Amino acid sequence: MEVKTNSPKESQKVAEKLAKTLVGGDVVALYGELGAGKTIFVQGLAKGLNIKRKLTSPTFVFMRSYPFVQKKKALTFYHLDLYRGQEKADFKNLGLDEIFSPDSIVVLEWADRIMESLPKNRIDVVIETVNEKKRKIKIRRNK
Repeated sequence: MEVKTNSPKESQKVAEKLAKTLVGGDVVALYGELGAGKTIFVQGLAKGLNIKRKLTSPTFVFMRSYPFVQKKKALTFYHLDLYRGQEKADFKNLGLDEIFSPDSIVVLEWADRIMESLPKNRIDVVIETVNEKKRKIKIRRNK
């Protein structure tokens, strides 16, 4: 699926709609240049999952977690920002094998930095900058 948006608010709405399809065990891998709107997209996902806490980018801590309930099941929404990771060891210490589980939904900004560690069954979201406000968002579910 490919969508063109004209504002950050529209990009968030696309993410909210995607969030309605997410279930425990889903991994969303985000790709895009610096400033493309990856964090805006993640905020839309969180809103679509009815996560009430303010979501901020975990750039300096790599990962933030947000517990939430979906269909009476307790889950955790993990938001990872891998931009500052330099070496494989930086990512190894995150415990990815533990958070890629049926009890979580994981969203990774800069997912290309750990391509070899990503599960094959995931949702790839590529955000391309068209101009200051417009974005092209490509969403593909891999199985």
